[in-house]
Amino acid sequence: MNIKQASEQSGVSAPNIRFYEKEGLLTPARRQGNDYRDYTAGDVRTLKLIRMLRMLDVPLPTIKAVLRGEQPLQQALQAQQTVLEQQAAQLAGAIRFCAELTQQAPQVDQLDVDDCLKRMQDPQEPGRFFSGWLRDYRTVAENEQKKRFFIVSEQSINTPEDFAAVLLRYGETQGSPVCITKGGMYPEFEWHGIRYKAWRGQGRYCDSICCEALFPESLKTGLPLRRERLLRWLRRLLPVAVAAMVLGALALRGRM
Repeated sequence: MNIKQASEQSGVSAPNIRFYEKEGLLTPARRQGNDYRDYTAGDVRTLKLIRMLRMLDVPLPTIKAVLRGEQPLQQALQAQQTVLEQQAAQLAGAIRFCAELTQQAPQVDQLDVDDCLKRMQDPQEPGRFFSGWLRDYRTVAENEQKKRFFIVSEQSINTPEDFAAVLLRYGETQGSPVCITKGGMYPEFEWHGIRYKAWRGQGRYCDSICCEALFPESLKTGLPLRRERLLRWLRRLLPVAVAAMVLGALALRGRM
């Protein structure tokens, strides 16, 4: 079967299937004559297993070890159970804290934010749930920046040469050279070992360049999937300073 059929039967999207292949979790056979991938029922079952384990937030390296027979499935599940239990303890702390604040019926302008943050970060606080969240938020923010960022150009970009000049100059100012792999008005380039595609955006007073990673799924934070999704959502809404004050309260909402 082809990749579309494998996707439909497994419930895994075609881009994710290609990503899992790239990561070595799946190696489908190739058809003679055209070298197209030929997925089997066994491949579909493997994809379903990967999907199940990812829904449990099992990290990809662990899944790879299980599929290769380097780690027993039972051992991997026991380790993940421990991780989830730790997260559940943190969440229980968030629930108690939210319940306490709710009973106090706080007003935004009257809430003692300093006291709340102190208690959230206190190692003696039972079920301490704030520990590590701000660090993880910054990790996600940095990773999202790698996936997509903008360059503001002081000059108009009218030709491929203009485009290349702006990209190369940006790399120089950032202290890391840009390597252009494909020219034109929709160029591709490599920066910090990441491959990007770019296009021009015209503003009222200046041009800008949108740079987007060609393989964003390969940029990993190493965080549990649900935690990362929550922090990505939070990043779209709040800057780091404000996020520090509300991460604990939003943790419960993100897990539900």
